[in-house]
Amino acid sequence: MIQNTTIHRHYWMAVASMALLMAIAVGCQRTAPPVKSADAAEKKPAKVLVGIAREKTLRQTIDLPAVVESDETAMLMTRVEAYVGEVLVDIGDEVQKGQVLIRLDAPELLHQAAEQRAMIGQLEADGQVLLAEVAAARTQLDVVRAKLRLKNSERDRLERLVNTGAIERQRLEEAESSAQSVAATLARYENGLQVAQAKLLKGKSEMAVAESKLQAAEALASYLEIKAPFSGVVARRDVDSGNLVRPANQGKGSKPLLVIEKLDRLRAIMHATSDVAGQLSVGDQVTFLSDDKPNNPIHAEISRTSGSYDERTRMMRAEIDIDNSPDSATGQRPMRSGSYGSAKIVLREETLPVVPESALLHRNGVTSVVVIRNEVCQITPVEIAMESEGLVGIRSGVGNGDLVVFENPDAIQPGQTLLRSQTELVP
Repeated sequence: MIQNTTIHRHYWMAVASMALLMAIAVGCQRTAPPVKSADAAEKKPAKVLVGIAREKTLRQTIDLPAVVESDETAMLMTRVEAYVGEVLVDIGDEVQKGQVLIRLDAPELLHQAAEQRAMIGQLEADGQVLLAEVAAARTQLDVVRAKLRLKNSERDRLERLVNTGAIERQRLEEAESSAQSVAATLARYENGLQVAQAKLLKGKSEMAVAESKLQAAEALASYLEIKAPFSGVVARRDVDSGNLVRPANQGKGSKPLLVIEKLDRLRAIMHATSDVAGQLSVGDQVTFLSDDKPNNPIHAEISRTSGSYDERTRMMRAEIDIDNSPDSATGQRPMRSGSYGSAKIVLREETLPVVPESALLHRNGVTSVVVIRNEVCQITPVEIAMESEGLVGIRSGVGNGDLVVFENPDAIQPGQTLLRSQTELVP
């Protein structure tokens, strides 16, 4: 009899222990009569991780590889065939706009310009002579015209006297002959004036041609000095003194003598595939990290996109403008042209109540979370707005400050009571 009583007591103790273990596994328990057992008294209730849904700004981002290029690059080549007389810069040198970088030697170009200047001087002298001739011809014309007027007046007077019979007709004929001679002289001088004026006009035309040729010769001579088109740095040098250089159109494989890059502003170039390009917009915030300076993030925005896909790569180009002014303390520029890196682009940004992904409960195609109100578990459907780095932004269903089960929501049943002693609040 004693033995049966002992067996019976051990049986109920085992049943009570199993019930307690099931309650610990679930983490939430319904209200039930306490089990009076020495073993159960020593165990503490299981802890369920809960947290408060706080509003937080989530960002949907994408990473794209990028390469840094100079905002402006100039490949300097010669416009004339000449020998290199002097190279005044080397790679790494910072240059100013208009600074002479290379001097070339081509004496024949200088001679052509000098020859045109001499020709212009001769034309100017000839023009002065012609102007003097024209002035003299006009003076002579004035004298002859006055003489002709006098002869015509004398002829008219003699004609009246002949008509009255005061003098003989022979004197009238002599006066007419003299007037005709003066008229012929006048015509000759007028023709001479026209010739002089024509020569002067021709001289002006020849002067214009000579001045044009001089400008061309001086332009060619100016190419003997290769100057910086803008302020920047010498990125490449492929020339030495004594080299014979030719224009690019006179030979294949011509290389630039110098390459100048602008440093004050750079561009980070990205290429986006079609599934990403449609999400990019001018003004999107970007954080760029270069491989050579990973601890120096550059914050900028998308400055422009090509708006079309490259026919070879089927990718769209996007660019970021980067201010690369030197640091006032160190004099160093933050970025280097040609460096590679990664651009983190913010596609979307929104402030929402946030829970971890582990708080989501998926049942029958509905996404929910377990919200605890007055220690009662309520399974609440939610609308997810966005996800980012393990966090979920909730559009509706959860408000700022709600207490939510952060882990293992599948173990919770609707209406379960979750005592404060059974919860562990995540900070």
